[in-house]
Amino acid sequence: MQALSDHLFWDVDRSQVDPDKHGAWLAQRVLEHGRWSDWKLLATYYGKERLGQLVMSLRCIDPRSFAFCCAWSQLPPESFRCHKSLADRIGI
Repeated sequence: MQALSDHLFWDVDRSQVDPDKHGAWLAQRVLEHGRWSDWKLLATYYGKERLGQLVMSLRCIDPRSFAFCCAWSQLPPESFRCHKSLADRIGI
């Protein structure tokens, strides 16, 4: 995962991030601050099914990232753990 953008690790020691142990953290960081190339790296590393599971498990993501995840995974919004909290925040 050394090819991920440096700016994703502004607050942590990159060498301490284990992609297998910190997959959900990485997915959220890339969704909210990454580039398209970072997302493609995650998709290649984890595979679509595993990456989908990681993003479905996130407690909270911003609305734009949530819409992207629904479209990318082709899953209904209710499949995501963050759906209820996001719906409450944006009033739907």
